[in-house]
Amino acid sequence: MGLQEQDGRIRVEVITGFLGSGKTTLLNRLLREPAFAGSVVIVNEYGDVGVDHHLVRPASDRVVLVEGGCLCCAVSGDVADALRDLFMQALRRAIPPFRRVFIETSGLADPASVIFTLRHDRFLAERYVYTGCVAVVDARQGARRLAEHPEAVRQLALADAVVFSKADLAGPSELAEAERAASAINPGARRAVHVAGSALPGLLAEPLPARRSPAELRSWLGAYAGMAGSRHAPAGSCVVALDAPLPRARFLSGVARVQERFGDALLRLKGWVAFQGETLPMEVQGVHGELYPLAPLPGWPEGEGESRLVAIVRGECPETVRAALQEVLSARG
Repeated sequence: MGLQEQDGRIRVEVITGFLGSGKTTLLNRLLREPAFAGSVVIVNEYGDVGVDHHLVRPASDRVVLVEGGCLCCAVSGDVADALRDLFMQALRRAIPPFRRVFIETSGLADPASVIFTLRHDRFLAERYVYTGCVAVVDARQGARRLAEHPEAVRQLALADAVVFSKADLAGPSELAEAERAASAINPGARRAVHVAGSALPGLLAEPLPARRSPAELRSWLGAYAGMAGSRHAPAGSCVVALDAPLPRARFLSGVARVQERFGDALLRLKGWVAFQGETLPMEVQGVHGELYPLAPLPGWPEGEGESRLVAIVRGECPETVRAALQEVLSARG
């Protein structure tokens, strides 16, 4: 049995991106795929439902049935209530059952709040599992948006996959510039280019897995090796490697101190850590000032035997953050 089949919870995937990036266009395209039939869409912003030209009929007070048997729910900020309500409606058979949820964030929203909700709300955590974040980047304007808008940088830093939209309207140099800008912030994210009206890129044709394998995590972290961050770039990154297993208490208190010190400048922390007295490593996921509950990996990434963390930062020198992590997590910390 694979990693996907072991988790029977409803999968939740976040689609984010700056204003005008093409999130709704991509979402509409996803809903026409058989693999995503019967999904639920939560549009987390004010205004009309983003998939209104596919609406068929009301299914409840605020839920509508859309093309392909999918459901769409428009909310104004409270995703947690929407998820609880949808689950209970399906339980009462007021709406069809569903196995997948897409959450489309506002163009100015930070997707971290959605991720926090799914990790820390007990009712939701028992019924839903967060499977990843897809950031949509405008191939024409992406590099400029990342240089000018902190919101766009935060959205990209949290992404597991990046889709470059409007490639048919962009010149080769514009697309290449957008790809370089995105890679400088999050080189570990999988990347694809989507042209409106065309087939979906391979990484979107099938749902993201419920869990990542050690090999996928190793590939993500490996993309940051050797990168040199710059204080003047929209965001930078650093890698911390620790060859000795850590006491769990030291790790938790040390990371908390670093998150408190750097605040919102520490956009993301990800990797794995070996604890004293434990055979397998634990996956580490942190966003801004929050550290998610540690999750055990089913095995060590190939060729690895030490703790590794990647920190993505904005407005701080990556080397300063690296040194702070190294200090609090070392034997002297």
